Amino acid sequence: MKNLKRKIQIVVLKKAELLLLLLLGFIYFTMAIFGRGNYWNSFENTNLVAIILCFPIVFVINSYLLIPFLAKNKKWFPYFVLVILLFLFIEWFRILANSDVQFLGNENISISFVLAFAMSWLFITTRDWFLNLRLIEKLKAANLITEIAFLKAQVDPHFMFNTLNAMYALALEEESPKTADSIIKLSTLMRYNLHDSNEAFISIEKEIDYIEKYIALQKLRLNENNRLDVDIKLDASVTQNIKIAPLLLIPFIENAFKFGVSPSKETEIVIKIHVINNSIELETSNTFYNNAVDRELKGIGLQNVKKRLNLLYPKQHTLTSNQSGEKYFTHLIIKFQK
Repeated sequence: MKNLKRKIQIVVLKKAELLLLLLLGFIYFTMAIFGRGNYWNSFENTNLVAIILCFPIVFVINSYLLIPFLAKNKKWFPYFVLVILLFLFIEWFRILANSDVQFLGNENISISFVLAFAMSWLFITTRDWFLNLRLIEKLKAANLITEIAFLKAQVDPHFMFNTLNAMYALALEEESPKTADSIIKLSTLMRYNLHDSNEAFISIEKEIDYIEKYIALQKLRLNENNRLDVDIKLDASVTQNIKIAPLLLIPFIENAFKFGVSPSKETEIVIKIHVINNSIELETSNTFYNNAVDRELKGIGLQNVKKRLNLLYPKQHTLTSNQSGEKYFTHLIIKFQK
């Protein structure tokens, strides 16, 4: 039902965009042709036809090719080079169609080109503004649902922290440093869940620190049958500028431990997190047993993460998951704009 509703919304948006383009085209051609005085004379003049057709050609190319693939990725140099080449190509074609026309003569494509250039930017900016409004509404709704669910399941945090502090003191008295260290890690994880997770975005260092403490606690339940390989690399030159939605990566790691650990069978978990070149790459693989893969794929946590990724990083991430033999793999890449 949700997928059908989403498809209907996409169709409605596409139709609205098409109607807007048709309206702009109708207004432009009406003014360009009939505003010249005689409709048929306009089409007899090949120079005038080239000038009139310049607008839709430049508008479409700039709106659907140059802006999305170059300007939005801040590739300004190739963008402006191609804009200039486009102008020269249309002007060259105009001269080729009519040998009597001079390059940049009295009637040239300059005004039509600049108008198309400006209108295409206005069109894309307005369209993206409406899309961002819808995205904000969806995020607010998703955050509200998550917050309500969290509040329902929440135990009084002060009671929990006081209990953990008491357990920590007891562990030190009984000279159990490993237990005390585990309690501190658990307390840090809880504090992160209660406070930092309410932020819209946090530094990638905080998210990685949370993951490392979570892995350290999970190691306590592993035995000689369970192999764990962790590879975490952070590029200090870029990590300080990268912020990520909290608790976005942890569900993949939780699933690896949840479905990939057996007390009696040999298992292997591999976790790789690399933060380099303004991107985050996460790879996990784990041994599975029984029907663990079905449960792993259908897990609520993983489904929620997919929805968050589609909302927060719609064209900036790739997520793949597959099964090979007795291994289950996930691979996530999030690219951040510079």
